[in-house]
Amino acid sequence: MSAKSEKKPDENDAASNRSLSSDIPSSSASDIFNSEQMSFGEPLHVNISRATTRFQSIQQMHSRPQTQADEEQGGFFDVKEWLRGRRDEMGPPFAKRFGLVFNDLSVYGTDVSNKHIATLITPIWKMIKSSYRGFGLIQLLGGVGNKRQLLYSISGEVKEGEMLLVLGRPGSGCSTLLRVLGNQRKTYTKIDGTVLYGGLTPKEVQRHYRGEVAYNQEDDVHFPSLTVRKTLNFAIQCKTPSRQVLQDPAAYQREVLDTLLDMYGLKACADTIVGNAFLRGVSGGERKRVSIAEQIASGASVEVWDGTTRGLDSSSALDYVRSLRIGADILKKSVVATIYQASENIYNVFDKVMVIDEGRQLYFGPADSAVEYFYNIGIEKPKRQTTSDFLTGITQLNERRVRAGWEDRAPKSAAEFEQAWLASDEYHAVKEETKAYCTQLIEDGRSSELRELVNRTKMGTQRLRLRRKSPYTTTFYFQFYLLLIREWEIFVGNLTQIVFKVLYNIAFAIIVGTLFIRLPHNTDSFFTRGGVLFFSLLFNSLTAQSEIPKAVTGRQVVYKHKALAMYHPAALSLAQTFVDVPFMVFQIVVFGAILYWATALQRTAGHFLAFLLFLFSGYLCLTALFRLVGNISPNVDVGHTISGICLLFMILYVGYLIPPPLMHHYFKWIYWTNPLAYGFKALASNEYKNMRYPCASRSLVPSGPGIGIANQVCTIAGANPGQLYVRGRDYLERNYSIHVGDEWKDFVAVIAYWALFVFLIAVVMEFVEFGNTGYTINVYKRYPPKIGTAADEEQEQEEEEEQEGGTRMYADIPPTGPTDEQIASGTTYTWRNVNYTVPVKGGERQLLHDITGYIKPGTMTALMGSSGAGKTTLLDSLSQRKTIGKLEGEMLMNGKPQPTSFRRITGYCEQLDVHNPKATVREALQFSAALRRSAKTSSRERNEYVEYVIRLLGLRDISNCLIGDPESKEGISLEERKRLTIGLELVAKPKILFLDEPTSGLDAQASYSIVQFMRRLAQEGQTILCTIHQPSALLFEQFDRLLLLVRGGRTVYFGDLGEDAQTLIHYFERNGAESCPPTANPAEYILDVVGSKADSIDWPQVWADSNEQQQTLAEVDRINEIKVANAAEADADEESTHKYARRLPFQLQVVTMRMFRSHWRDLQYNLTRLALQIICALAVGFSFIHVGDGVADTQNKIFAIFETAVLSVLIINQVQPQFLRQRLYYSRESSTNQYGWEAFTFAIILTEWPFAIFSNTVFFVCFYWIVGLNSLANRTGYFYIAYILLGIFSLTLGQAVAAFSPNDVVASMLNPIFTAMMTLFCGVTIPYPQMPLFWRRWMYYLSPYTYYVEGVITNDLHGTPIHCKSRDLFVFRPPGGQSCGQFAGSWAAQASGYIRDMAATGSCQYCPYKSGDEYYKTLNWTFVHRWRNFVILIGFTAFNIGFTIFMTKIYKVNKR
Repeated sequence: MSAKSEKKPDENDAASNRSLSSDIPSSSASDIFNSEQMSFGEPLHVNISRATTRFQSIQQMHSRPQTQADEEQGGFFDVKEWLRGRRDEMGPPFAKRFGLVFNDLSVYGTDVSNKHIATLITPIWKMIKSSYRGFGLIQLLGGVGNKRQLLYSISGEVKEGEMLLVLGRPGSGCSTLLRVLGNQRKTYTKIDGTVLYGGLTPKEVQRHYRGEVAYNQEDDVHFPSLTVRKTLNFAIQCKTPSRQVLQDPAAYQREVLDTLLDMYGLKACADTIVGNAFLRGVSGGERKRVSIAEQIASGASVEVWDGTTRGLDSSSALDYVRSLRIGADILKKSVVATIYQASENIYNVFDKVMVIDEGRQLYFGPADSAVEYFYNIGIEKPKRQTTSDFLTGITQLNERRVRAGWEDRAPKSAAEFEQAWLASDEYHAVKEETKAYCTQLIEDGRSSELRELVNRTKMGTQRLRLRRKSPYTTTFYFQFYLLLIREWEIFVGNLTQIVFKVLYNIAFAIIVGTLFIRLPHNTDSFFTRGGVLFFSLLFNSLTAQSEIPKAVTGRQVVYKHKALAMYHPAALSLAQTFVDVPFMVFQIVVFGAILYWATALQRTAGHFLAFLLFLFSGYLCLTALFRLVGNISPNVDVGHTISGICLLFMILYVGYLIPPPLMHHYFKWIYWTNPLAYGFKALASNEYKNMRYPCASRSLVPSGPGIGIANQVCTIAGANPGQLYVRGRDYLERNYSIHVGDEWKDFVAVIAYWALFVFLIAVVMEFVEFGNTGYTINVYKRYPPKIGTAADEEQEQEEEEEQEGGTRMYADIPPTGPTDEQIASGTTYTWRNVNYTVPVKGGERQLLHDITGYIKPGTMTALMGSSGAGKTTLLDSLSQRKTIGKLEGEMLMNGKPQPTSFRRITGYCEQLDVHNPKATVREALQFSAALRRSAKTSSRERNEYVEYVIRLLGLRDISNCLIGDPESKEGISLEERKRLTIGLELVAKPKILFLDEPTSGLDAQASYSIVQFMRRLAQEGQTILCTIHQPSALLFEQFDRLLLLVRGGRTVYFGDLGEDAQTLIHYFERNGAESCPPTANPAEYILDVVGSKADSIDWPQVWADSNEQQQTLAEVDRINEIKVANAAEADADEESTHKYARRLPFQLQVVTMRMFRSHWRDLQYNLTRLALQIICALAVGFSFIHVGDGVADTQNKIFAIFETAVLSVLIINQVQPQFLRQRLYYSRESSTNQYGWEAFTFAIILTEWPFAIFSNTVFFVCFYWIVGLNSLANRTGYFYIAYILLGIFSLTLGQAVAAFSPNDVVASMLNPIFTAMMTLFCGVTIPYPQMPLFWRRWMYYLSPYTYYVEGVITNDLHGTPIHCKSRDLFVFRPPGGQSCGQFAGSWAAQASGYIRDMAATGSCQYCPYKSGDEYYKTLNWTFVHRWRNFVILIGFTAFNIGFTIFMTKIYKVNKR
């Protein structure tokens, strides 16, 4: 061990404070404090010196002094005195000496090495397989499980004020170690060894001091609509210490906020929203600094950062590490982090480093001693390789450099390195130091000290000792107050959503109001008034479903804040509820006022206000219900499924569609537990209680000359014989069993349900968490194709030599570049004076200015520049990917204009790795090759080349592995995705390969592997142009040529790099730049030179005036002349005029097969759809089981059939996310002209049909005979094909809406517009004769449900007799001495119904309908329209398909 690590504990703190000046290599130690410092041409924003001064000032100004009363109280702990007693440890009141120690740490996880890709038959196979294994009971009782050891006896310590860097290749166990050290233990089966946080156990920390240990993954999750200032201020307020340690908390909060903004360079963007991928806000680097500042504000004492620099440029990454250094030095935090591609400046900020591989510890100790340790065991560091790159690749036999004489002694495998480490003096020193540190923690009473200090910072501990056990700094009520303010700011920030909801509410209120406009004041309006009340309640129910995606998408921020112990999630649930209230009141008042007065409901102030109150309570209750559903659902798909089922049961058992007397006893409990039912009862009671309306003339029976009211009855439930007027309360009691006296009881029931749901939300948010474990696993095909075995290696080697045979001429390119012969044989690409302009508000903006250059076969050209220089813009322009703006200039391929097939015959590897997650690696490569290789290439030859690329890329081990999704738990790693992205282009044998930052987000070894692979391609004759952000010296030297841009899209250099980049360096030094140090990274040097504001050199102008620029123009002409002169010998592409390599029939075949396979493997999508159909079929079926042939039964039949139409709305919601996902993959693949919009739309539409038909068939089987619909074969057959057609119509409608929607959020907002209109105007909710003339003339006929409902209902009721039951009969009394036949016989002969006993004299029992035909005739339906309706529904389906195809063709998903 070095002297640095052997210092006594009290000296180590001071040493770590000096680490900034001692560890960072620069011309002077003060450089790191210089706010003007740059990295790769980008200015650094984190100012450490100012931060140190500011935090010390805060300590002195705001720490509360000790009073006489304090001294008299026993056990008083003076923070300021405590800090003063420790040398060099001045800091703010929340600085704590925690420290982290771990000893012999071993971690075990579940062994998933044999997991296979799931398909739709997998659940069936698993059931059969588990049946003979006792359904898992044997394994459960026996305690047998497949465990795999992930980490092996890892030891070390991170004292307060120290920073530890953990290095290792992907899959080495770095993330596992960091998750365990960050106290994230849930996903592991067993953890052995000791982990202590300042003497506290992980269990105690989790229960009482959770916020003191913070684990942060790479994603920056924030509320996007909040500004940076509000985000940080909220964190500070939540973690502000109590008045026991602060004399002025408000001033402290202001000062800390100002310090954080200044310290992390966020002042300029303090009032800019944070934003995310969908909402433009601060930049990625700024968002990362916001995350760090937020965690600093949280006051965590042990911080664990897992891969948080992924995707950051080097300057932002260095800012990030400097930020961590501030926390360690000033606040005495213990910091553990993993860093991707750490530069030397970043590496030297850390005190200690740990190297692990395959879960084994290879080194732990001072960062500046690691290289020496490995040198002593035979591995030496190359001259210009960064230390982190060297340590990460220490076990890579093809990358490391072994000392002379150590070839046989140096360790090779991770196990051998571990043995060398365990036998070393350094290891024993670490064990001794770890033991000594543990002893020191115990002797110092560190845990008691920490408990006392943390308890002092908590609010309310003086009044309530129970608060000491809480992990939260502030009280629940204070958290609720802060969250109330924050949630209101979030709500107000979503202005677009607010406006949309208001307009949508107004529009729907107008539509429903005019549909039921001015209801008549007679019994004709009794049923339709109930419809108005039902739909007003239902509409708000549908609106409340938007809470589901809101709850799911925001939970990651809540989980992060919960882990930091910032607030109780339960307090957040209450704050969200209260914030909703004002806008909900506004919505209800606007909606209710329009609807209420348009439909002419009871026009009194009391009735109107009660209507608004009951509607509001129902909306409040259902919003809480769906928020609860969202919080108990792992994802949006499951949430929508659960909400759909809940909504189905609530609608069926609201008491309107199925009156309570007709409900079956086994489902009636749903009615009594349905909050929607209580809301409907309260609304109905309010409307009907004082109503007394005359019977409509057409409802009086019998009718005719000389018949008076004394001998008539009104055919409305609740009417009495001989009475003209019908009371509303009698109608409710007779028809719905609603008692108006229970009006306010029903209201209280709704409020009680709301309170229950709010309570359950609080409980769920407090204790239930969902989310991925932070790692992915590989899953393989169960029966992989037999491609080859190890015995075929010699043959494969011969094949590779044959593949390379035609390209060996590029293996040895002269230093001056390819020869004329090499240029003539390969592919060239030149561009001259390229300009690109885009439209902006108020005019145009030029992004590229007169850029000239070329690329030659067998060479690699790097495209570099600072952020905003136009690298990706130029690459998109040269590769013809731009879809907007004006592109000008000369771009020639092989001396000729770009052919039609240019995008197909060139490869473009985008920065984002977008792949179909349901394909395997081999399938994805074969798909690309099939559609991009010429039809002349045989299938065998094509697939052999795919296998060659698989071997070339090192993808053989995962070739049968599912690609998966980065957000899921299954799939290949990020580095493997990057290689797959390149492979997808290589299998097409592209003439030119464009790559956009292929090393972005990769660790150093993966980046080096990618660039080495590109070098190999160049040696085979490939022409390569690659953007690369900030390469290490080792990566940079792999390139032959450089095109360097500065901000504004201007060229500052184009030409050869030369050996060791000397040609490049001499150019800049010759034109006034400072000399490049011998050990400097040339890439960093030139970016710093052109980005420096200190120099007044105009580098673009220097280039424009240089000889090199003239030489470039001359070389462009020379290359084109060579290609034109050798055009006859060139490899002419006979299909260069073809946009696609394969004709449409082949595209249809390949794309459809891929789409079908994706659906077959999408278990969640299809099983959710099938389960929804089964549950809905059984729910509706058993609700209307074996309906009879009475009048009420016939009405129930109509409602049951109508429900089948309404349920199709769920299909629309389910199909849209799938369409949008597939469209994203199509967008990427169509950019290379693999296939056209015709193939995609054909595949996505047709593939859904078999799955939809199967699901609908299952629904039909479960529903039709349970309900007891018409059993005649032709009637059964018609219903079946009509329902199948309805299902296909619904999914095509969902696809049509999704086709012009940018995302599923917009699509879900548009869906109710279509579904509500179709449902309202189909003739069931309000019969055709009662529909206003305006709507009846056009909207009735535009509703597809009209034709489905008319067809299937008349199909079922035609020719079926109706036999009234006692509750269906209406009784009237004939005049004295006359029988029913004598009095009303002639009238009954013409009426739609019949009199049960014509000979009766006391009372006549009248049944309103004789047959089903008479029933539906009143709805303006006829049986003869059955097949006409079927054909019209086919026409609507065809329109949906045509619209989907049209929108897919014209809609641009990615606008560049």
